[in-house]
Amino acid sequence: MNPAFRKYLLLGLRYSALFLAASVFLVFLIGLFYGSEIKRIAVAELNKHLATEIQVRDLDFSMLRFFPYASFEMNDVLVMDAVETDRKDTLLYAKKLSLLLNMKSVLSREVIVKKIIAQDGSLNIRIYKDGSSNYVFWKNNSSENESAIDLRQISLQNISLQYEDHYSDQHYIMEGNDINLSGKFSESKFILNADADLLVKKFESLGVDYIINKKVRLESGIGVDLGRGLYRLQDSKVLISDFRFDVSGEIMQDSGAHFINLKVNSHEADISSFISMLPPSFVSYLSAYKSKGKFEALATIIGKTGNGNLPDVKLDFKIRNGHFTPSGSPVSLSSMELDGNYISKNLNGKSELNVNSLTALLDNHKISANFTIENLSSPFLTLNAKATLDLAKARHFIQIDTIENLSGSMLLNIAFAGKIADLPAYNKGGSYKIKSSGDIQLINAGFTLKKNPLAFRNIQGKLKLMDNDVYVENLKGNISESDLEINGNLKNFVNFLFIPGQPGMIKASLKSKNVNLDELLADKSDATSEDTSYIMKFNPRLAADLEINVANLHFRNFKASRMNGNVMLNNQVIRGKSLAFSSMDGMIFMDATINASRKDSVIMSCDAKITRIDINKLFYQLENFGQSTMTDRNVKGSVTAEVHMVSSWSEKLVMNPAKVNATCDIMIENGELIAFAPVKALARYVKVPDLDHIRFSTMKNNISISGRKIYIPAMEINSTALNLTASGVHDFDNIVDYRLVLLLSEVLGRKVRQNNSEFGEIEDDGLGKTRLMLTMKGPVDNPKFAYDRKGAGEKIKTDIAREKQNIKGILNEEFGWFKKEPVKQESRKKKEEIQIDWGEDN
Repeated sequence: MNPAFRKYLLLGLRYSALFLAASVFLVFLIGLFYGSEIKRIAVAELNKHLATEIQVRDLDFSMLRFFPYASFEMNDVLVMDAVETDRKDTLLYAKKLSLLLNMKSVLSREVIVKKIIAQDGSLNIRIYKDGSSNYVFWKNNSSENESAIDLRQISLQNISLQYEDHYSDQHYIMEGNDINLSGKFSESKFILNADADLLVKKFESLGVDYIINKKVRLESGIGVDLGRGLYRLQDSKVLISDFRFDVSGEIMQDSGAHFINLKVNSHEADISSFISMLPPSFVSYLSAYKSKGKFEALATIIGKTGNGNLPDVKLDFKIRNGHFTPSGSPVSLSSMELDGNYISKNLNGKSELNVNSLTALLDNHKISANFTIENLSSPFLTLNAKATLDLAKARHFIQIDTIENLSGSMLLNIAFAGKIADLPAYNKGGSYKIKSSGDIQLINAGFTLKKNPLAFRNIQGKLKLMDNDVYVENLKGNISESDLEINGNLKNFVNFLFIPGQPGMIKASLKSKNVNLDELLADKSDATSEDTSYIMKFNPRLAADLEINVANLHFRNFKASRMNGNVMLNNQVIRGKSLAFSSMDGMIFMDATINASRKDSVIMSCDAKITRIDINKLFYQLENFGQSTMTDRNVKGSVTAEVHMVSSWSEKLVMNPAKVNATCDIMIENGELIAFAPVKALARYVKVPDLDHIRFSTMKNNISISGRKIYIPAMEINSTALNLTASGVHDFDNIVDYRLVLLLSEVLGRKVRQNNSEFGEIEDDGLGKTRLMLTMKGPVDNPKFAYDRKGAGEKIKTDIAREKQNIKGILNEEFGWFKKEPVKQESRKKKEEIQIDWGEDN
């Protein structure tokens, strides 16, 4: 180094150090001797300009701490709302608030604030419904030339910020780690430069949370014109969770509302970054997918806001090379290309989402679509879609938790235009017109549902859309062991599926080779392998008119074949008209109704004609009608009958015996009674041991059921073992009250006279044949027998009709009701004393 240069350098450093030391010493002396005076002037100046109450724990003045600025440092500062009310909330709290002053103004005993530093506190800004605010705490005194504020910079460190705008329905909560604002704040026109690192906890606009707990980086230049209320954004950049966009435009304030004209242009970013800044309601749905690809958007916001006004919003967006993969799934929706926009119009309050083009690949099968959703509050969808779908792969994207498995293929080419949400005006059963066309073809499709043992498989066929209706062409498939083939029209079915309250109607033909009602009617909610229960429910919105042709049907033990007829459903009432089927070696023709519209029960009724069915199979297949007195082991023969029946069942198909009413004209041919308990009891009573197996050619009667009782009018049973007439009542608890008439000659003709037995009173039928009149009462397995006087009277009434005898003479002979001749009464007494003794047949 040159010695001369070195000499001058050292000399310069000495003078500089000396000057610096002198300056510091001078500043120290000013602070020491004039600090109190300057503090007094500052406090007086501040009080003159403050428009609200301020509380300070202590105040300190320093000339050195923020050199070259002088500073007033206040601890525990509390600034109240600048509003004209008695009750005020906190506008600002700072553990430390520093006002930095121009050093020159201090030396001239003037207080001019250049910079404010607030640390460790909170700032609460409020805009009220009338447009007034709480933050204008500084009085502007135009009559004075001097200004106590020539603010150029504001620094907020570790400050919690809350902004509540009730005028425009905005609410923001954020943590400001380091916020720096600069500009000529004392002027009416200036450039505001903002630089901030924020943690945005809440960013709510119009009731929607757009940002929650996101880091935000802000760099902005804003041209401020306070006189016009104009804020012009220049070169403003915002970074939210790695999603960067530029903001430009202007905001104009006036007394009525704010006018906004903003443009927000995103940089191309990863889709995942964009998704992370969406409102939580969207994020919760999309969080189930892993996503990659590029996203970009351009938004324009124009119009008035506040005082009930909303600006118009248009958002154009694009996705390039998008990939969406459900969490934990090997399947991706790949190569997605999407162009669309969102438009919200303040003029009519309606919004619109347009996807002008969407293409993607699902397992190398192409999907293409475009759609528009108008008026999102009551959506109207216009859709065109074409796809070939592997349903097993598509299942990964269907968020319906009731579907357990899905398989097969679907070819889709459809167009649709109509409402897709609740229509209050149509929910009461009216029809809402939509436009739809195209077809859906299913190939070997199948699915299973959770908590449902039924397996839907081998589904093939075509569905053609025609406005509200769906036409079904050769739709075939299996439901577990059952198979179905449907052709017909599903009227208003699109509305039925997508709009709550809309009705649907099925008019179709249904064919089946096999229907297993055990599976189809099983209660899926609580049925177990040990306890099979069934349930009867119909959708109240669904109606049906089906022509059925079923080759084989079974339910528990019941089996039917060659079933055909008409089945209709309306208002939860199903009706079968002109049903005919083969069962139990005979034919059955019936009309039947099942009314499931009641909340507490299911009402079933039928009118049936039964032709020559096997009574043994009847009892077996109908599970002995729920009783054990007469079972399929006790009867044989062929039954022809007409049945009219009404019964009440629970929703789970448990019959209420007290609410069964029926009449039955029945004829049994070539009948057999085998080991029937009541007949065995009669055999023991009359000592006729060969009544275990009775054969008879024909038996006719009209039986009725009511009030848990079976009423059996008098009927003749002419059998190989014994001829008798029987009538009575048999209740559902197996308590009987029978009246029996036997020919005494037949009883005497049995080869069983080895034992004596007393029968009591006997009667002559007037035709030379003596009859025994008996009652059989009590439990069917242990009945009591007695003479039946009432039965004798009823027998005579029956004989009158059959034998056409004179009723007067018979009643006089039998009961002495016209007794003018004492001889008749004598004869009556004699008969009462007759006893029959059984002796051995040698």
